Amino acid sequence: MSSFYPGKRLSTKGERCTVRYIGEVKGKSGQWLGVEWDDPTRGKHSGSHDGIEYFKCRSSHPTPGSFLRPSAVWDKPRTFLEALRTKYAAAETGGDASSQNTIRISGKEAEEVGFEKIARQQAQLQNLRIVVLDDLLVAAYDGTNTTQEDSLDQILETCPNITDLDLGRNLFETLDDISEICDRLPKLKFLRLDANRLRDVSHRTVPNSTGSGLAQITSASLDHMLCTGGELENLLRSMPRIKELSASSNQLGSLDNCGLPSTLTSVILEDNAFSSLEDIKHLKECCPHLQTLGLKNNQIADATRSKHTAATFKLPETIVDVDLAYNNMTSWDLINHLAAIVPGLEHLRIAHNPLFSSLRSADGKPLTSADGYMLTIARLPQLETLNYSKITDKERINSESYYLSQIGRELSLAPEEKEKETLSAHPRWKGLCEEYGEPKVERKTENEVDPNSLAARLLECTVYSPAAANVVNLPNEQDPLLVEIPKSCSIYKVHGVIGRRLGVEPYKLRLILETGEKDRVDMATWNGVEEWDSDEDDAENVGEEWKEREEELVPGTRPLGTFLDGRKARIRVELKDLAKERNLMFT
Repeated sequence: MSSFYPGKRLSTKGERCTVRYIGEVKGKSGQWLGVEWDDPTRGKHSGSHDGIEYFKCRSSHPTPGSFLRPSAVWDKPRTFLEALRTKYAAAETGGDASSQNTIRISGKEAEEVGFEKIARQQAQLQNLRIVVLDDLLVAAYDGTNTTQEDSLDQILETCPNITDLDLGRNLFETLDDISEICDRLPKLKFLRLDANRLRDVSHRTVPNSTGSGLAQITSASLDHMLCTGGELENLLRSMPRIKELSASSNQLGSLDNCGLPSTLTSVILEDNAFSSLEDIKHLKECCPHLQTLGLKNNQIADATRSKHTAATFKLPETIVDVDLAYNNMTSWDLINHLAAIVPGLEHLRIAHNPLFSSLRSADGKPLTSADGYMLTIARLPQLETLNYSKITDKERINSESYYLSQIGRELSLAPEEKEKETLSAHPRWKGLCEEYGEPKVERKTENEVDPNSLAARLLECTVYSPAAANVVNLPNEQDPLLVEIPKSCSIYKVHGVIGRRLGVEPYKLRLILETGEKDRVDMATWNGVEEWDSDEDDAENVGEEWKEREEELVPGTRPLGTFLDGRKARIRVELKDLAKERNLMFT
């Protein structure tokens, strides 16, 4: 058991894990190792058994832990040079790369033309510049697992030209274990350490020291390392020249206690636990030259941690590129304030947020993703590309005009006393009005019917008959019949509805629509000049005659609503003289 300790990295059957506990488990005989798997779905629990917590896991997954016997079969770790030769010098050592001269495609054998030449080139380890040794069980040099030909001192002689190195998903335990390798690679610029779980991130070498290989790094990937903000800061202290950083999938919820290097120009923080832009406001102080910011697949919903607090902070003005795709935005609040928080923003990705799958207009009508695209452009005047698409001048004009009309519509539907509150949700209102003119706002009166309601599609028809004195069941002008008829009803149906309400066969009815307007019968001549635009009072003075305009509703398929503009109609009912009409037909 002396060879095991908390933080030790192990692998069994290709699955990597970290020792979190060593000792007994109640109800089980013998000694056990409590481990946290790199692949959390491989585990059975969170470090507890029968209500007793034996260790804590760093992963947020509910079951990343297991108990294993120390006597389990453990995979043998490799040194850096062993892994390098396994991957790139198999032809020299008689490995698989030279033994396979043919491949099979759909059951047919094909010759691998040129693969031997590639194998020979790879065998020339001194010429390697880009090296990928991920998931090869690479561990630290501890003096017991090396030979003279495989020692740290042989790294510089074996592969002196490496510029890009991937050591992800291996068995390193401390930053110094990694530094000892990097110190022997004088040309190293890019380092990938993804999914290494370090128990110690301190570094004994003084930053900027010419003897430190980490000090030469300009680009690093530290994804899936389960780092806290403080641990990430300690890791980066050994890389004083770094410009590009990826620290995704580290469960980071805030950068308040994480001082990042001032040299950074690009920071990718995808798949963490940020819930607002305020969680990363510390970037303003520590990264004054930042240009690219990746926040994809977080939980960002608002600009600030509290929905009731206005955003008073700014991110570095040098930022021009931001990725906010796959977050948790459900309202326009963050986008409305984005121009002020990131004043230099030119390129934005914001797709796949809940906001764009449930868009509604001011009157509740569903909007499309194209509408969301336009409304986003209109809210960010300095934007040049959105979701990788270049914004043309025509798109901007159309988007801003559309957005302005939507604000006008929202104002029309809101009470006048809430105008200020409504406009507070649209910071661009004033600027857009100056550019395109203020839209006309027509507010609905208290008794006005909602144009989208069923009531707006009905006509209130006042039906009366001058023959009511002779026919008892016909309504007179003083006591008319009120009938609501849909505008879409054909005149055929109108005759049927009114006939049924009056108890008269429809074919016996003649329906006359009284429009309430007047037409001139004869044109008057005033001083020899025909006056076409005189009003009714003038007409009386010059002897003109006016007649009430009427329209007979002849049975047909034409809808009733096409005869008038308002919501009310006055219909006069006359009874046909069927005998007289019959005689005229045969005369």
